[in-house]
Amino acid sequence: MGSGKKQIKAVRYGAAVLVMVLLISGGIALAAGKKNTLKSNIKSEPLKRVSVHDPSIIKAGNGEYYIFGSHLAGAKSKDLADWKSLGKDYDNVTDNWLFGIVKENLAESFRWAGYDDGDCAGGKYAVWAPDVIWNPYYNNGNGTMGAYMIYYSASSTWRRSCIGYAVSQDIEGPYTYVGTVVYTGFTKNGKPDGKSQRNTRWDTDAIHIKKLIDSGRLKNGISTKWFTGEEWNHNYCPNAIDPTLFFDAQGQRLYMVYGSWSGGIFLLELDRETGEAKYPGTDSVDKISGNYVDRYFGIHLAGGNHQSGEGPYIVYDDEAGYYYLYETYGALTANGGYNMRMFRSKEVTGPYLDAAGNHAADSYRNNDQYGIKLIGNYKLAGTNTGYKAAGHNSAFIDEDGQHYLIYHQRFDQGTEYHEVRVHQQFLNQKGWPVTAVYENRNEKAGHYPDSDITGTYEFINHGQDTSPGMINPQSITLLANGKIEGDREGTWKKIKGDRYDYITINMEGTEYHGVFFKQHNEKTVSEQVMTFTAVGDNNTCIWGSRE
Repeated sequence: MGSGKKQIKAVRYGAAVLVMVLLISGGIALAAGKKNTLKSNIKSEPLKRVSVHDPSIIKAGNGEYYIFGSHLAGAKSKDLADWKSLGKDYDNVTDNWLFGIVKENLAESFRWAGYDDGDCAGGKYAVWAPDVIWNPYYNNGNGTMGAYMIYYSASSTWRRSCIGYAVSQDIEGPYTYVGTVVYTGFTKNGKPDGKSQRNTRWDTDAIHIKKLIDSGRLKNGISTKWFTGEEWNHNYCPNAIDPTLFFDAQGQRLYMVYGSWSGGIFLLELDRETGEAKYPGTDSVDKISGNYVDRYFGIHLAGGNHQSGEGPYIVYDDEAGYYYLYETYGALTANGGYNMRMFRSKEVTGPYLDAAGNHAADSYRNNDQYGIKLIGNYKLAGTNTGYKAAGHNSAFIDEDGQHYLIYHQRFDQGTEYHEVRVHQQFLNQKGWPVTAVYENRNEKAGHYPDSDITGTYEFINHGQDTSPGMINPQSITLLANGKIEGDREGTWKKIKGDRYDYITINMEGTEYHGVFFKQHNEKTVSEQVMTFTAVGDNNTCIWGSRE
């Protein structure tokens, strides 16, 4: 790991960069620069779980891990295994742990969407999918620098939404509103949408479009692409929800990736000292990626034409030298086929490609063919519960270089109940993160004798489709001679890496690259078993769990 870049990357979870902030500010009262001393030994006992939808992770200056989710829910952990709830869905909205008096603190965003309007009429709230980042460059206006910044989405209909932000010196808040950076769902004629009676005209004072034009920040005025006749053009424009923030590889430029269905996923640079958007101002084409740039919404990265795709998350990995873009396809219900996809790019603006070389920006039709599908719907032998609709993830690289995938998980029990899940990830030989079969209990991957590896495995191919159906596990045997027999046939090979053992599988015309990992299974009485996880050059992921 390049130590300089790795320290800069640590702004994602408040690590070494905070030391710099303490020196600059003359002593902000935030603990920082700690090594990872909180993660405990391997856990075999039942884990303490929480229900947080759309979990977005950050490691704070106190060394603890926090997840922030939709409906003002959140939790924290000392070891990424056991979690403690900080707030459940819309807990105490008059003295909320995040926003205090929510209706008053976020009133400016709510003028457009997210409270007592449309789908949340009747005094209800729709505050979704926030993301928190430590920004050491934020100017507090009192001579000090650095703040935790939370970006949230407020939504009244499937298209009329906005993204606002607030700041705090304490990771656990409360957060004070600063501004709203993106609005969507406006029209030329002002016609109300859904169950709402609000004026949606683009120049209403409930949003800032006219002010941006009058000030010259949108140099060419409103765009004809934003509208179909007098109406909002949802096939081109994004829905302003699901924001996540990250710094570039050099730790200097701050970006927000956002969007859901509609016109797809967009990237917008932010002013790192104020948190305000740096709107492009004019339409253009990005010189590096070839992606189109909208004067207001930013650079288009993926999707469009109202294809499914939401919950974008970008993380830069210094070791691999890639930005990894995650998003989730399908509908979020247990039977909605919700599934996570992954792309990567050497440049922050793209192009973001999958393992088959497909460009994420082209996924505006037949999008099942685009992106590595990470996890489908499955049930392993000996377990009581089937897993469905894993999605809306965040991703995290700790100070020790260990990768984690964090997402919400539904089940096959006929309800919409969900829980947070954390799985370890590992870089394969091709530089793709592969996701562990079982949830994290702080096991460490290593080198294993062949006698631990050869044998019969329960086998799952997660496929490429967005489907509510359950995957039927199969059985394969890794023979000592390098052959694979059983329900699938092929060849396999173990390759010793620096930190763990790789596996290469050739099966039915597809080459898979992954790792072996001995970890606890998820039976009622958990026991350690050998597993493998791999990504194919056809965008499918496969898992094996030794029987």
